[in-house]
Amino acid sequence: MTTANLLHAHGLVVQTPGGRPLFRDLTMILNRGDRVALVGRNGAGKSTLLEVLAGHSAADGGNLACYGERAFVPQSIEPDPAASPGEARRRRLQQALDTGADLLLLDEPTQDLDHASALWLADALQRWPDGLVVVSHDRRLLAEFYDFFVVAESGCHHFSGSCGELISALEQERAENERRYVSNLERLTAHEKRQFLVRQRRERKKNVGRIRELGRATPKIILNYKRSYAQEKQAKRNLIQRDRVESARAWAEATRRALAVDLPLATLLPALPEPSAIPLARLQHVTACIGERVIIDDLTLDLDRQRIAVRGPNGSGKSLLLELLAGTRPPDRGHASIEPHRIGYIAQNAANWRKDESLLQHLVYACHHTADAAASCIHSHRFPFALAERPLASLSPGERLRAALICLLHRPSAPELLILDEPTNHLDFIGYDTLKELLSHWKGGLVVASHDEDFVHGLGLEMRITLDDRASA
Repeated sequence: MTTANLLHAHGLVVQTPGGRPLFRDLTMILNRGDRVALVGRNGAGKSTLLEVLAGHSAADGGNLACYGERAFVPQSIEPDPAASPGEARRRRLQQALDTGADLLLLDEPTQDLDHASALWLADALQRWPDGLVVVSHDRRLLAEFYDFFVVAESGCHHFSGSCGELISALEQERAENERRYVSNLERLTAHEKRQFLVRQRRERKKNVGRIRELGRATPKIILNYKRSYAQEKQAKRNLIQRDRVESARAWAEATRRALAVDLPLATLLPALPEPSAIPLARLQHVTACIGERVIIDDLTLDLDRQRIAVRGPNGSGKSLLLELLAGTRPPDRGHASIEPHRIGYIAQNAANWRKDESLLQHLVYACHHTADAAASCIHSHRFPFALAERPLASLSPGERLRAALICLLHRPSAPELLILDEPTNHLDFIGYDTLKELLSHWKGGLVVASHDEDFVHGLGLEMRITLDDRASA
């Protein structure tokens, strides 16, 4: 096998559809036989970059040359009514492997895969003879890589070493990024406050001139409606602007103070009310179908604060069971009695948390946190301050899941039961470790559907519900 260039990117410029720059002047070379993992924080642009390298999206500038056939499997797989997401993904992966392409590009390939399929993929990639670029946070998969391309807003770089060494380096980088964000925020806030004071002084000078003019004017001019209306409108604008400057200043000071204190996650978890005699969720002889196919048949289950892992292969009905327990889907037959105000539910990809409000807004307005309490909470959850100001709907699935969990745990009436569907999907390393630590300290009920055996094992779950795929037709 020759070592000729397989792909050469020079001076690439890539932006989001909204025009936000993701990469500028990016240069990278891939040779035949290179095996590289693209890693980085959720939302940093890894999937976008992979689409450009695969030729499925155009760069906004620079040059990209590929000297072989490319096979690309994106993160989003078109749904197949006759198959589960995991089954559909495995089929797409097999098709890509069968092409015999020179360069294989895979975006989160283990997402939705059950244990058997994940082992199949790991074996297939070990035997893959040509170029390979993978976007993944799956440590089981990344254990086989020693070349990483770290994607970050501050700049992209190559890292050579083990996955464990990479994670340590990323944690140090995260802490430095937070300090840099707070420093920039304070500087911008100070600049905006100076600008506001300058505008106020100019406005006062204008008003003095108007008063002198009015002293020489006729009564008709003094009563001029348009001028009064303009002055009233300017006063309202000044009030709005002053409030905005004060809010930004309070947030900047709160984030700076939060950096000085690292509260253990365990101390932030809410106290739970006394247990009730009423079950949190009760299913009585429940049957649920997808189309004509019976997935769950004649199930009876009482659920309180147990800690349960829901296991099963792709297509066995795990997500369907969680929807029934959360009360977001009624059964086709049987009876379900659910206490939704006592339950916190996050669907796959946090799809039920695509909201216009930000995490910061939710903590302040829905959870009644002060700026200091919100900043301390966000920092202790190791959630980036900058992302806390963005709408939840604009976050990546991994970021949105973490934000949704913070919202649930800090709402005025804390949930007694958390129901999480594949919560480790899309999580970066820091998010994964934080979630695992958080749930291990959580004393309430927990129902988790996950294919990640290491993750589930670390939660100390006391019970398992195992579904099979032998549902009746």
